[in-house]
Amino acid sequence: MKLITAHDLRTGEVVYLAPAGAWTSDLDAAARLNDDEAALAVKAVDATRVVNAYLVEADADGALAQRVRLRESIRAAGPTVRLDLGKQASNP
Repeated sequence: MKLITAHDLRTGEVVYLAPAGAWTSDLDAAARLNDDEAALAVKAVDATRVVNAYLVEADADGALAQRVRLRESIRAAGPTVRLDLGKQASNP
């Protein structure tokens, strides 16, 4: 399974492709796609809304594949410094 992630051009926030083509900052709401669906979806990404869209590996349950890429763990959790700032501040 795969997820599609990108950066929102308006906010700079990490976003994930959700079902029906919407974008969400909630990893749990991201669409889980098989390889064929993912390849088509990346080609159809709206470049006026997001930038740097790419595929992320997910495990059989649709969660981010653990330790495939440290980068994805950081992108999903937020900055690695100042835990009182950013989206990680709302998730103690």
